[in-house]
Amino acid sequence: MVEGCFGCCKVRTGAGLTLFRARDTETRLADSRAVLVVALAAAATACGAVSASAVIGDAEDAVARAHSRESEKYALYETTLADLYLVKAREEQGHAHYSDAEDLAEASRKYADQAAKKAAERHAADAAAAVPAAIIQRAPPPAPVPPSESAKPVTPSAPAPAAPVLAAPAPKPEEKH
Repeated sequence: MVEGCFGCCKVRTGAGLTLFRARDTETRLADSRAVLVVALAAAATACGAVSASAVIGDAEDAVARAHSRESEKYALYETTLADLYLVKAREEQGHAHYSDAEDLAEASRKYADQAAKKAAERHAADAAAAVPAAIIQRAPPPAPVPPSESAKPVTPSAPAPAAPVLAAPAPKPEEKH
């Protein structure tokens, strides 16, 4: 039950208690609710920027891991996609499109993880293939030649004489007339 007077209102509660409130209390509550709604909206907007920055940071880390595993060599498609999605995520964050930036950064992180995994697998396969197998093949030894009765022992021969050196003919003297 509410009884009114000029400066305040008397409010009786169900338990028999009587509370006194100023008339503008309801107005103050309405104002405080509006302030609360505005504060929550501002906080929600700020959270979008913070969460987008966190996801972009995770994507940057994943792209750096992929590059450190030489993913440009072993997983070019996935690495290129990760790089491009990350650039676009940063661009969208700069335009305050935080949910788009988060989605793009998440795609970048996914492709960077795929690139790192594929690069690690292919790098391991290349390393295993690069180790040569130690297979040594040798020619069979020559068969021994049985000595024959008609074979003469080979003796070294004397050196062949040197070929004679021929001198050029001497020029003829000129005759006078």
